[in-house]
Amino acid sequence: MLRERAALEALQRRASLVWEEYRASLLEHPDAIEIPDAQLADGRCRVAETDGKVIGFTVVLPASPGAVELDGLFVEPDFWGGGVGRLLIADATRIARDEGAIAMEVTANPRALEFYKKVGFVIIGQASTRFGAGVRMRLTIDSARCGVQS
Repeated sequence: MLRERAALEALQRRASLVWEEYRASLLEHPDAIEIPDAQLADGRCRVAETDGKVIGFTVVLPASPGAVELDGLFVEPDFWGGGVGRLLIADATRIARDEGAIAMEVTANPRALEFYKKVGFVIIGQASTRFGAGVRMRLTIDSARCGVQS
């Protein structure tokens, strides 16, 4: 996975730079796109591929007892709206459940709120990020159904 870093960071950059309101800040702070070695080495990063090409990825980190943190979810812009994000969330949910978590949390970009709501996340508060306001969201994991509770 470490050798895939450049491809993952390039995908994250393309997906992030789509939104004009964040473009200047991201270009000014390219380190915001960097994926830490530990996340790659520890298998915390999962990818979605089609025809051998990475089209999306997630990073799921342990957070607090009973919860994991969705630290990253990025999909190649050409594949937005095609179900890749939903599949990545389902995979992240399986990982969380396997780790004994009952919830997954994320600090969502306001542009992603509707996506997260569609896959079952609910707003639990606000958060400050280095690029402005974010929204804290939580997904309750239904272990009996082995899926996402809606």
